[in-house]
Amino acid sequence: MPKQVTSPREIAAKESRAILRRAIRLALDTESAAVRRNTRSFNLNRYRATAALPDYDALKDEARRIKEHALVNRKALIQRLSESVTRNGGHFFFARDAQEARQYIQDVCKRHRVRSLVKGKSMTSEEIHLNGALQRDGIRVVETDLAEFILQAADEQPSHIIAPAIHYSRERITALFRRKFQTDLPLDTGENLTRFARERLRKDFLAADAGITGANLVSADCGSLLLVESEANIRLTCIAPPLHIALSGFEKIVPSRREFAPFIELLAASATGQPLTSYTSVIRPPLAVPVVDFRGAGPATREFHLVILDNGREALAQDAQLKEALYCIRCSACLNSCANFQVLGGHGFGGATYSGGIGATWEAATTGQLKLARFSDLCTGCSRCVPQCPVRIDIPGLNVELRSRLNQSVPLSLAARAMHLLLSASPLEHASAQQIFFAHYDRAARWGTLFAPLSNFF
Repeated sequence: MPKQVTSPREIAAKESRAILRRAIRLALDTESAAVRRNTRSFNLNRYRATAALPDYDALKDEARRIKEHALVNRKALIQRLSESVTRNGGHFFFARDAQEARQYIQDVCKRHRVRSLVKGKSMTSEEIHLNGALQRDGIRVVETDLAEFILQAADEQPSHIIAPAIHYSRERITALFRRKFQTDLPLDTGENLTRFARERLRKDFLAADAGITGANLVSADCGSLLLVESEANIRLTCIAPPLHIALSGFEKIVPSRREFAPFIELLAASATGQPLTSYTSVIRPPLAVPVVDFRGAGPATREFHLVILDNGREALAQDAQLKEALYCIRCSACLNSCANFQVLGGHGFGGATYSGGIGATWEAATTGQLKLARFSDLCTGCSRCVPQCPVRIDIPGLNVELRSRLNQSVPLSLAARAMHLLLSASPLEHASAQQIFFAHYDRAARWGTLFAPLSNFF
């Protein structure tokens, strides 16, 4: 018999499954206990916070309506936002992809001779791999969110949307800091670890030439940013350096600041279980406050740049089955409520940037590679996440659609065809032999009873 030739698509599918298996094993070995403990804490806090909202369901309906309207009118809102930012004295740039966004930010930093910059937590900057590009230009990049500071020290990617280091226990952080920073300071409590990070970061804030942030929402009418945080590091990132660059996907744009209101209530309750996050800022940059000369570089004026990113979002917006992923407000309630995520965390149940059930659609859309959504297989469709989502996204439905497309992207094997002929009465299914077997387990059992000795042998 001639040797069967494996197609590139089949090879890619096998490789993506192998990578997923390795990530799962690593997560089970080193991260599960911390992830389970931390997600359960988030869940308890969220239950209390949402129960205290008398109009919780009405807020969710309003938030979804705002997102739907903004998505339909996205092109007009982007144009209006551009005019608002320019009118305020800022600079606006629309980036079609990650390369354009990186290049624009790099050019701005080069013009300002930026040597060091501070960053607020931003999944969008992770999406475009911004840190590495800036570091290759010789710029020192400092993550100022405590969890991101931990991961930068460990040289690891985030594993959660709002708690990037959720997979770390306090003991592992202590060992990391002692090894990375060569210190004998007492680091055996959360308070000591926080104090250590704060004292190091304060110097970086005062020496920074630029600050980069994301945005929870952006208002098209006046160019205001909503920034929600727990540590005040984002405020310092906006205020301490003279140059502020904000990076956001266009799905964060809403018509006006009035639409911020329901999201402020829902985001705090859904994300951290607080009535209001510790620091909730609505700013309209460039800020009308003087620049304090911490760096000894002489007088400086404030400059602001807003980079709005497409990077697969427009294609997602035109996808009838997947477009509601753009309603996501990055609260992570779906991750915390997911039984599989509670065990694996985002390194096992996630991609290079986005994690959890909602992350698979985002990973496929922003990379343009469907195979990178393979971790959608880990969504069991239990729907625990759906009532927890503040904008009512049908996350299991997204993952069913992704799995269907993944199956159709790989030619059917001979084993799958044989299994389909034996067990299925439906049209030919694009699925593996294993998937077809378990989808028609009742028929397999009936066949098995007819040939019991042979079935028992197998």
